[in-house]
Amino acid sequence: MRVYYFTSSKHGLDNLRRKRLKISDFTKLNDPFELMGIEVTDRDIRATAKKYKSTIARSKGLLCFSESKYDPVQWAHYADVHKGLCLGFDIPDSKLRKINYVVKRLATTTLRNPNKLNETLTTKFKHWSYEEEHRLIIDIAAKVSQKGLFFEDFSDEMSLQEIYIGYQSDLSFSDIKSSYSSVENNVVVKHARPSFKDFRIVWDQSKKSIHV
Repeated sequence: MRVYYFTSSKHGLDNLRRKRLKISDFTKLNDPFELMGIEVTDRDIRATAKKYKSTIARSKGLLCFSESKYDPVQWAHYADVHKGLCLGFDIPDSKLRKINYVVKRLATTTLRNPNKLNETLTTKFKHWSYEEEHRLIIDIAAKVSQKGLFFEDFSDEMSLQEIYIGYQSDLSFSDIKSSYSSVENNVVVKHARPSFKDFRIVWDQSKKSIHV
C-alpha cells in the first residue's frame, strides 16, 4: 500500500541523498505509553511490562508511516510546521502493522497472550488516531549501528514514489533533483498547499510537478 513519511527539510534531503530512513528507537518516541498499553496498576505487572519493553527495544526498531498525506496536523507536528517534506512509499501490506486505537488500556493478561508482541506493538490511545499510522517493525539485531543509529535503505519493499514539499518550505524542485534521482525517473515531486475548500493539504497544481 502507499504510505507517507513526514520529516523536516534537513533530514528529508539527507534521507533522499542517502536513500534511507532512520529507524526509530521505541524508548525515544513521543508517546510515553509506547509498548506500555497494558494496565499496570499492580507493581509486579508494572515491573514485568517495563522489562518487556526494554527487551523489545533492544532488538527491534520501527518506521512510522501514515495512510494520509492530506492531514495538516501531521504536517505541523512531523514536517517542521509545513516547512518539511512528505515522502510517499509503496510497501507490501504484509510488511506493515496497522495501529489499533483504543480507549482503555489492554488487560494485564495480555502479557501471557501468545500474540502479545503484535498487540503491544500496535496499540495506542485513540487520541493518536488522526495519524492513521502503519508501522514497519525492523530487527535491528541484523543491522550495523552507525554511531548508535540504525537505518533502513530504500528498496523494492520500501519503494519511494512521491515527494511533497511543504507549503511553508523554501525548498525548490532543484533542491530535490540535486538530492535524489531514480533509474526509472518515476518519483513524482509536487508542492503542497492548504485546500481552498476544506481542511486538507493538497497538491499546488499552479506549480506543476516534476519526476526525478
